[in-house]
Amino acid sequence: MKYKFSLLFLLLAAILTANSVFSLLGTPWRYYGNDVYGMGMGESGGSDLFRINTNYFNPSLATTANKVIFSTATSLGFIWYKDKHSTYRDDGLYFPYFTFAIPLNQHKIAFSFNSSTSGNIENESEGIWEELAYNEINRLSSSIYKVDLLYALKNDIINAGIALNYYFGHRTRYWKMDFESSSLVDPKYELEKNFSQAGYSLGISKKHKNISWGLAYSSPVNLQGDIIFKYVHAPYADTLDTDTDYIYQLPAVASGGIVWRWQEKFKTALDFVYEFSSGLDNFDNDSYKLAAGFGYDPLSGYGQWWQQIPYRLGIYYRELPFESNLNPVTEFGVTAGISIPLRSPDQKIDLALGWSQRGNINDNDLQDQSLLLTLGVTGFDIFSKRQKKTAHRDIPMPD
Repeated sequence: MKYKFSLLFLLLAAILTANSVFSLLGTPWRYYGNDVYGMGMGESGGSDLFRINTNYFNPSLATTANKVIFSTATSLGFIWYKDKHSTYRDDGLYFPYFTFAIPLNQHKIAFSFNSSTSGNIENESEGIWEELAYNEINRLSSSIYKVDLLYALKNDIINAGIALNYYFGHRTRYWKMDFESSSLVDPKYELEKNFSQAGYSLGISKKHKNISWGLAYSSPVNLQGDIIFKYVHAPYADTLDTDTDYIYQLPAVASGGIVWRWQEKFKTALDFVYEFSSGLDNFDNDSYKLAAGFGYDPLSGYGQWWQQIPYRLGIYYRELPFESNLNPVTEFGVTAGISIPLRSPDQKIDLALGWSQRGNINDNDLQDQSLLLTLGVTGFDIFSKRQKKTAHRDIPMPD
């Protein structure tokens, strides 16, 4: 019952997007499919076939499900914004993903919902215009969500998977000048972009003795929709025309990784992701990410209690697809994680703690840092009631 209450909290309490001081330049937050296990491993392990892996950025990893598997998570923590003049701290609550998989012998069907990319920011400043005091409000909300329907085939030669990806989201810019005097009309406007479109993903993976590897590709997508401009006088809103048949573009993405396991309980993982974003309207350059991690998965029932707790460590480096102050924006992160097994071997709670820094105050004039704790649950048939295996029986009396 406690497990179900934890799950309910994760689904109802989490906000789907994340904040960054670089949000005006694009969507700095990017989710590459890692489950909480992988997040604690430096956001690596995207090709780990030595466990039930719910990272469906590579669709072929659905072949690791041997039972009905459900997985979700939430991240909470702090984000610090910094520019040349000030520093500000914000609280964050972020919902990265929701997945489940259904195995049908060697065929696997899976579903995934996640916040693919996002960026939000709000700031206020005070000023005076012709002896009139005002408060200027700038707000940006930008999110793209991704729904995946996957099919994967487990095969002795190679595992293969394909996914239909559906993207939908918005990018809304809000501005208001709030005068101190109530006799004045406060000017304000809102520019709202809504868009959606479908794409696809392909993936292959293979496990051979102590090595597993995987490769994946996601198609580029031109998101279509409308642009609505809102203001304070009649008719209060207009739908704007565009010169193109798309509102926002998503790049093609190639990814892969390799995992080496030794002594049956240690792992080393290396991952890469490359986004072909240069030349697209929303970006300045290509983006890439490198991740490396170490994991310890002990054999069940051996050693002291502290030797039976799985743990992970890792680092990652990423270059974002836009520039700030004419310089590239980079991101560096360090993570650690543990797993807490529950009553059933198919149920567990994963914890990951991650610190990251995006941008550099000297090169970009902006910088943000985050410290996030991610709590994830993975389980089998968590919605069904456990069958009682006790019944009335007659106990024979002794002679």
